[in-house]
Parts: sequence; structure tokens; C-alpha cells
Amino acid sequence: MSVKSKIQGILKDLKKGIYEKDAAIALSLLSSVAGESVFLLGPPGVAKSLIARRLKYAYKDSRAFEYLMSQFSTPDEIFGPVSISKLKDEDKYERVTEHYLPGASVVFLDEIWKAGPSIQNALLTVLNERVYRNGEQEILLPMKALIAASNELPAKGQGLEALWDRFLLRIPVENITDMGHFRAMISAEGGLDTDPVRERHKITEPEYRKWREKINRVAIPEEVFNLMALIKTQYIPAHNQREERAGAPLYISDRRWKKIARLLRASAFLNGRNAVDLMDCFLIRHCLWHEKEDQAAAARFVEEAARQYGCAAGFDAQGFREEIALFRHEITEVSQTVQDTREAALKIFGKAYCRFPPNRYIKKTDLAEFTSADKTVTLYEKRDLSTGYLGRNRPHMAAGTFSMTVDGAESDLETMFVPAGSAAARTGNGLFTVIIDNTEQPLETIIAGNRRRITKKPPRKTIAVWEKRAAALIDALDQWKAGIKAQERAGGTDNFFVEPKQALVLRSRFESAAREIENLELEVREIQYRYRHIQDEETILA
Repeated sequence: MSVKSKIQGILKDLKKGIYEKDAAIALSLLSSVAGESVFLLGPPGVAKSLIARRLKYAYKDSRAFEYLMSQFSTPDEIFGPVSISKLKDEDKYERVTEHYLPGASVVFLDEIWKAGPSIQNALLTVLNERVYRNGEQEILLPMKALIAASNELPAKGQGLEALWDRFLLRIPVENITDMGHFRAMISAEGGLDTDPVRERHKITEPEYRKWREKINRVAIPEEVFNLMALIKTQYIPAHNQREERAGAPLYISDRRWKKIARLLRASAFLNGRNAVDLMDCFLIRHCLWHEKEDQAAAARFVEEAARQYGCAAGFDAQGFREEIALFRHEITEVSQTVQDTREAALKIFGKAYCRFPPNRYIKKTDLAEFTSADKTVTLYEKRDLSTGYLGRNRPHMAAGTFSMTVDGAESDLETMFVPAGSAAARTGNGLFTVIIDNTEQPLETIIAGNRRRITKKPPRKTIAVWEKRAAALIDALDQWKAGIKAQERAGGTDNFFVEPKQALVLRSRFESAAREIENLELEVREIQYRYRHIQDEETILA
């Protein structure tokens, strides 16, 4: 029987007769194989202890230990009483551990936060290293799972932070909400304490050890690493910068990140894969939160990161678009030039006058003679716009010291032309000016000429290079498309330990990626059509 088939059978058996606790049961099994511990948060009577009792049946010949903590609990009650004979005959302080926590495969500690300091300190090593120091010797514990429970989170300022950090998975457990499930629960006959797991599904000790070795060899792909890095370096710091988080920042230690990575590896292995995929990453949400209000944020972090990296084969749509843009630009640079023949000239009215906007004129002949710094000129005013008559009027300015400049230099205006690309030509004002009594007087101008796009058919060698480049782009798109289809065929959106609704996030991202690939392929095909049909031509631009 394959690992995947065995886990599927175990989960089906463990869930019999228990309603709306699928996630807690599945995650408890996963954590036990990964060698991690679970904290169940929920009110009394929601099957927290039942989940732990059921879990022991997943393992062949397993022992269970269960204890309800109180402020009066002693280490003897958890780790076993001191051996009187050892103390008397050998002068050794050792405990009899066989039927207590150190001798159990599955441990359930209810109301964990009520344990005293001596129990808490001993639990730190038990949880982290699966080791218990009994007198002079260290015992490597057979414990596969430690499940703790409470209806509250650890109180602040009580020194419980280190113990709280040891529980990698934090799982809320609530009462049944669906009335159909509620009816089935209260109508069921018999108890739930019998072994529901079929013998062929039970995990043996050799299997368990072999699985743990194989989990270490499960690969973590680049997109999974990027997702975790995005949460660590961007989402969590941004979350902590919020004003309401000032006194209680969300902190995830390096040790915790390493444990998260192993949890993802275990999920991949038990789902029959040799590499972690993005569906496994949804488990991270159960490992990030410290306060109840953090749960929604942790789920959002993972979902947003999964959307960003939720595609196969390293698909990088943005990078590909940039490559296409460069390709287009290269084709344009090689095959097209723009010729600009535009230039500015004076606008002449009635074949003899140049205008100073808004309504003053000077003779063109006067401007042509405007070469010295001392000259008397006559300015005119247009009286009748309908007839175009320029009536003689008294000069607006008396004779004085005048100088004429064109772009800052004295010149003959009649022969002075400036390229239309200059700033002055674009505005149409100030290109030709006369300085009268130190005041600049702009002359009205016109733009002559046009802009032409000249297209030349590229050489055959250039087109051949472009053909190879386009073929490489299409090949890359085909590989990405095949990678997405392969992941979907491999059940990339199915996972024993992740809620099915989370698969919708990845499915939508896969569909979106597939559409993006199709659109990008159309763009490459359009580029191919473009360079294959380039002909010599000229086009006048507006």
C-alpha cells in the first residue's frame, strides 16, 4: 500500500462519527508524522480530547497518556513517581515513567497553561527535542504527538512565551454548526472510544522511522521559498507597522520557520509527492498567529502570497512582457526612422506686414532694414478684420533706441529659419522677437514642413535572427503551459491537510496563468507577422 493510500485510509477511519473536526484530525496526524506539537483552542465539550484519543489508533501498538492540568499538578503526575527502590538501594533519583508521559506514543495535556513552572520547564525539552532527563540519564521519548488544549490563550507576563512557541500548529476547535451534523451526532448509538482504524491502515514503528527519513529528502522548490520569504520580509513587517500592533508585534523565529518547512515537507510526502507545492503552503496559516485577531491576517498573508506565486514551472509573466517589449522596440529601431522637415517662418499678413499679437503690426520692409541699434519705426493697428485693411495710425511708440534680435542674435528676419524641433518653434511664440525699449515683442510664426516615418524592409539575416528569438519565446511559453497542466494532473490542488476551498485560490491562479500565456503567445505571433511583412514605405505623421 502506498503512503498516500495509507494516509487516506487512516483519515477516513479517524473521522468516523466525529463531525466538523476534519481539519483538526488531519493536522494532528500530520504534526505527529512531522514530529511537531499541536495546540487546540476551544471551549469545553468540543471533542478536543477525543481527537487526541483517536490519534493514538493511527499507530500500531501505541500508548496514550492524558492529563488534565491544574495549578496543583506535580511532576510526579506527569512524568511518573520517584522510584523508592532506586533511591533506597542505589541512591539514584529516578522516576518510574512507563505509564506516564515519557512512555507514551500520544500525549494529551488539557488546560496546559495551568501547569506549574517545574512542569513547564520539563515540557520545553520534551516538546522541542523529544528528550526527557530522568535522573542521570536522558531518555529518547517514543512520543509521536503531543496535543495540548485550552479554552484560552496563554496569559501575558506569566513566562509562558517559550512553551507557547513550542506548539507549531495552533488550531481553533468550535461546536457543531450544521444542524444535519448536529442531528447525526446526538442520534448516534454507542460511544466513540473504540478503535476505528483498520489494521492494514495502522502505521508501524519501522514505517514511521522510514517516513521521517524520507521527509528530510523532500525538495522545497524556488516558488515555495519565495512565498515564505515574501511573508517573512514583507507581509509580517507591514502588519507589525500598523498602529494597533505597536505593543504586540507578530514575531516568527528562525527555529519556527525551520519547523514550518519540515511541516510542509511532511505534507508533501504524505500526499505522495517528493517536492513541496503551493497547496502545502496553506498550512503556514496555522503556524503564524499568536493572538486570535492574528488568524485572519495570517490566512490573508498566505493566500495573497499563493496568488503571486501560484503557477508552475517558474512562470514569470512580467518578465516575459518586458522581453516582448524589448523585441518590439528592436524591430522598430532596425526598420523605421522618422524624418522631421518642419521649420518655423514669419507669418506675413497682406504680403507686407508682420504681426505682434494681439493686434499690432510692423512692415516686413522695416524688419528687413532692422540691422542697427538706432531706428524709428511705425507700428500699425488692424482696424477692419473683415476687409483685412491695415489703416495707418500714429505710432504707439515714439522714436527711440531699438534693437532687433532673433533667438538672441541680430539677424535678417526675412531669411532666418529655425528648426521646428526647438522649444520656441513648438510654442509658436517668441521664435522671432523684436526688442523695443527693452521689452520683448514676439512676432507671429507659422510651421512649415512635416514629419515622415520611413520604413525599410530588414535584411534576410536580421529576419532569421528574429525568427530564432520568436521561436525561443514560444518554446518557453509552451514549457510553462505544460508545467501548469502537469501540476493540475498531478493533483496539485488536492491535499489531505488543507481545506478544499483553499484549492480555489490556486485553481483561479492556474486558470489566470493559462490565459496570460495564451495572450503572450498571441503577442509573439503578432510580432512575427509584423517583421515578416515589413515593406519599404513612407508615411506622413500628424
